[in-house]
Amino acid sequence: MSGFSLPAKLIFAFFLVTIPSLATVATIGLYALWDLTKVNSDLQEISRSLEAVQGLGTAIEETETVLSAYLNLGGAGQNLSYQAAIQDVDDRLNACGNSTCHGSSMQHSAMAESLAPYIRGIKDQAAIVFAAPGPPTDRGKAGVLHQINVHSHEASLRLARMTKALLLQVNFHQQRSQEVGRDATGLILLTAMLVLALAAAIAWLLAQRLLNHVGALLTGTRMIMQGDLGYRVAVAQRDEIGQLAESFNAMAQEIQDHRENMERIMEARTVALKHAQVSVIQSEKLASIGLLAAGVGHELNNPLTSILMNVNLLIEDVGDQAALRAELQRISDDAVRCKLIIDDLRDFSRRHDLDVELADLNALVRAALGALERSVSLQGVTMVQELSGAMPPVPCDAVRMEQVFGNVLVNAVQAMPQGGKLKVVTTLREGYAEMSVQDSGPGIPEAIRDRIFDPFFTTKARGTGLGLSIVYRIMEAHGGRVAVENMADDASGGADSEVSGTRIVLQLPLTVAPAGSDVVRHRRDG
Repeated sequence: MSGFSLPAKLIFAFFLVTIPSLATVATIGLYALWDLTKVNSDLQEISRSLEAVQGLGTAIEETETVLSAYLNLGGAGQNLSYQAAIQDVDDRLNACGNSTCHGSSMQHSAMAESLAPYIRGIKDQAAIVFAAPGPPTDRGKAGVLHQINVHSHEASLRLARMTKALLLQVNFHQQRSQEVGRDATGLILLTAMLVLALAAAIAWLLAQRLLNHVGALLTGTRMIMQGDLGYRVAVAQRDEIGQLAESFNAMAQEIQDHRENMERIMEARTVALKHAQVSVIQSEKLASIGLLAAGVGHELNNPLTSILMNVNLLIEDVGDQAALRAELQRISDDAVRCKLIIDDLRDFSRRHDLDVELADLNALVRAALGALERSVSLQGVTMVQELSGAMPPVPCDAVRMEQVFGNVLVNAVQAMPQGGKLKVVTTLREGYAEMSVQDSGPGIPEAIRDRIFDPFFTTKARGTGLGLSIVYRIMEAHGGRVAVENMADDASGGADSEVSGTRIVLQLPLTVAPAGSDVVRHRRDG
């Protein structure tokens, strides 16, 4: 039966136990029912006979009473009462002798016929009494009453024997009924014990087979818990147990695949956590440096303004002293450069209010590219724009974002002094509006990639090192993201102009993000 399903096996075992047991119990029940039905039929027959005997005895007593009353008291109308009473006796005697009273038992019929002589004796005495022209004498009355009493007494004795015989039959049938009940109960109990024994044997066999398969599954479960995700359970049959084994193997395979997937996810999350940690460190670093820059810028701005004013006055007073004029001009240029650096410091450290409104990101990118169009063409840089047509309005400070785009584009162009290719792309990505700027320059060395957003860090001869720091701070204020990718790391085999250089990715949330720095946001009304 290995090809049958588990329900089919259980149903077969059920019928194997129940059909023979039901057949046995039905046979015993039918036998007991037949016997009890026969006993009940006999009891009904006896009951009818007892009723007829008692009625006949009552009718004879009534006849005797009527005759005694006539003989003792006399009076008209007693003849009619006697006729009614004796007719009742005849009717009951005839009824007691037919089959409706005693059924198939002829013994009752013979006993009823034995009463006929005594009834006739009573009738004869009654005929003598009522045929006489007048009431009998006391002596004759006593003789008649004696004869009537004798016949009535003999009839009563016969009826008593009939009643006793019927009661003996009742007792016999009651004992028979009890014997049938005991026999049926014993047979049913014996059958029940046999059925229980057979059911227990079949259940034990089925349980052993099931436990063998369950034991294999438990072994597989322990192996999986111990880390052996490659363990599989043998599929021995094609029923539900076999399907359970197949499901277990599928589950083990899914767990193994899930574990491998989780390991990959954990690796990715670890990398993302590392990047987030770097971002937090960068934010703290920018905040600390911003506080320092605010103080330094404030303290140096006034002296530099005084130096510039005095140097300009000296330049006007030197007259024809060309050498002195040149030195003073150099001092003025250096002071102006210092003032520009201080202005950048103050801009970096200043707490700005973002004027957030829905803006066209593509329009901001085009404006930033338009501002660089002349310098880009003079430097021999080719610009490629891939701006998404499905870009929705993005909540941001348009002026600050144009400053961000300008700084990023300027850095990209400066990374290609001998010309190259500048590629600008906008797209939508998982709740963010993304703008990426890719140049074909030499790329950023791995050793300094984590430092490019640090204030005052620069690889240029005359740079302040604050441009990308300001970019990072503004993007952080918008709740956005900044990522730097060295495209040469992804190149496969040689320098490919399509994958070389650096790509800076800027992502702005499509909804207003909660404040992530000390920069305040508000939405412009109207």
